[in-house]
Amino acid sequence: MPLYGSPEKQLERVRWRNNVTGEQTEKPIRHVFLFIGADPATTWLKDSGVALDAKKFVLTGLDVPSDARRSNNRSSRPLPLETSVRRVFAIGDVRSGSVKRVGAAIGEGAVVVAELHAILANDAGASR
Repeated sequence: MPLYGSPEKQLERVRWRNNVTGEQTEKPIRHVFLFIGADPATTWLKDSGVALDAKKFVLTGLDVPSDARRSNNRSSRPLPLETSVRRVFAIGDVRSGSVKRVGAAIGEGAVVVAELHAILANDAGASR
């Protein structure tokens, strides 16, 4: 999607291509909001045991169905950002129910880091 601007570095027009028909369109547009991540790239998770919703977003926390937990031999309910696979977490756009905003993904990442520290500390205490 080419963006064209003025010598004053202001956006003037945008050109895009229809991925189905190949038709190109150019319009005078001065403001653009990019929205990426609307289609999750989760095909690589196919045989991992990570449960996905109908749109192929990763299910986490309370959204993980009990049958997915059983198929992964997990007896406990996942943590809020944990997937159906124990100790595998998902954050950001790929997560089912996320708000699809960078700031939210950053916050989710910070939460997961804290959860991992707690898990590792618990593991260290259990092995003593």
